[in-house]
Amino acid sequence: MKKILFVSTTLGNGGAERIISYLLNEFAKDQNKQIILLLLKKEGNTYLSYVSANVKVINLNIKNRIRYSIYSIIKQIISIRPNICYVGLDKLNIMLAFFIPFMKLWKIRFIVRETNVLSQQYNFHNPFIKLSYKVFYNQYDSIIAQSIDMKNDLINIWKINRQKINLINNPININAIIAKSVEASKYKLNKEEGKINFVAIGRLEHQKGYDILLKRMAELNPKIPFRLYILGGGALLNKITEMIKLLNLESSVQLLGFQSNPYSILKESDGIILSSRHEGFPNVLLEANALGIPIFSNQCPGGINEIIIEGINGISCNFESETSFQNGLEKFLSTNFDAEKIRLMTQKRYDISVILPKYRSVFYQAGNKAI
Repeated sequence: MKKILFVSTTLGNGGAERIISYLLNEFAKDQNKQIILLLLKKEGNTYLSYVSANVKVINLNIKNRIRYSIYSIIKQIISIRPNICYVGLDKLNIMLAFFIPFMKLWKIRFIVRETNVLSQQYNFHNPFIKLSYKVFYNQYDSIIAQSIDMKNDLINIWKINRQKINLINNPININAIIAKSVEASKYKLNKEEGKINFVAIGRLEHQKGYDILLKRMAELNPKIPFRLYILGGGALLNKITEMIKLLNLESSVQLLGFQSNPYSILKESDGIILSSRHEGFPNVLLEANALGIPIFSNQCPGGINEIIIEGINGISCNFESETSFQNGLEKFLSTNFDAEKIRLMTQKRYDISVILPKYRSVFYQAGNKAI
């Protein structure tokens, strides 16, 4: 029986982890494969309850930093001896890459899914970092890029072999999203006539650009009734809370914290807003579109220009510019978005029924047609 091993720090609270859960359930349908999930941390595994009972779960329960336990992880991978090992979290990706030549002695094939446009995260001018990716990241048998921006970045900046890169957009489970959107929520949006309600979903960290968004909101004409609900927790909670107070935005911005089911809140909004400095291929935008909710987004690297068809499913502009932001917002407010058209278009482009067969193809090729 063939073995497929998925390695993840946790299984919860992020788009990369959700995709792992989709893949686990997809391959768990196969009778001729053993599907194994190797978790490194015991905490934060909120998606684990959605994983098929056919998946064998091993938890290393690492207490300290992952880097200090890298040898324990390698030892566990070798002891499992899978035909294919999938890794899909950025820091873990590069840490394991250094040891792939050694682990290949056990004829293990390695697939990696990149999560961000790397040059936006790391100093690509640092010769050690650049050499690490060029030499060791290329040891992966197959590399999945979520967006054209990411693929070009891997090839042009990090010198990754283009023959190893597979461009696969993120999958979403549209039926599950719609089902969850009708569940009751303890939060209700303040639906007042003439007031627009935006929802932002994402961790409270520098990458997500909430500081930029709050500045742009503070500059708006009071005649534009802009209300924002932020769903997410993170290290910058206190800083963002203080910034809301300093900019006198308490009546316009509400922090709702992390929500395991954001869809019942999202479906009541007028739009989803994304202020990120960079992304991979943001699932939250696809999920909003799955509910017919249009997008208002910063023009950041990471697939935004692929996801948004201007004036059809959203509007993008430069959030760094006050003028561009206000012009973009006015365009968003004046556009008559067709919710049903957005839903159907999203289903054809990103539903798991469309995307997961592409993953199967990559796994098949990486396994040298063994699975």
